[in-house]
Amino acid sequence: MKLDSFTRFTLFKKTTIILFFMLIINCKKEEINRNPYLSEISFRHIINLNLPEYNNLNYAGGNQLVANKGINGFLIFNLNGNDFFAWEATCSNHQIKQCSALKLDGLLAVCPCDDYKYSLATGQLIDLQNENNSQYPLLNYRIEKDNKILIISN
Repeated sequence: MKLDSFTRFTLFKKTTIILFFMLIINCKKEEINRNPYLSEISFRHIINLNLPEYNNLNYAGGNQLVANKGINGFLIFNLNGNDFFAWEATCSNHQIKQCSALKLDGLLAVCPCDDYKYSLATGQLIDLQNENNSQYPLLNYRIEKDNKILIISN
């Protein structure tokens, strides 16, 4: 049986509409697992690596705490001499308390409240004292490098 062009076009439209709705129904939005303890704080901070106060950041493994931005400031880590990470300086695995400001200890960030240790290279919790199911990494901030200028923002 041969279909005329109008019938073929109508059939094509119906098929397209059905496929479109099937695609929409089958597409699920990916759930974002937000950290319930840390809120998003908007800021923008510029660091000039030529300044003496940031000299430690010019070397691989160098780190620096910058206060008064984010929640409790942020931690900057020079991974390999060229790539940098910026992390919120607040422990990610409990409510914000007076003791939840992270302290630098070599290549680690340590929470004074419960001694949680985080890698500055990955942001991951590396030494979990209490086995719990909600293990959040450090909150990562955007960092851009332009020659000797770092721009950290959220």
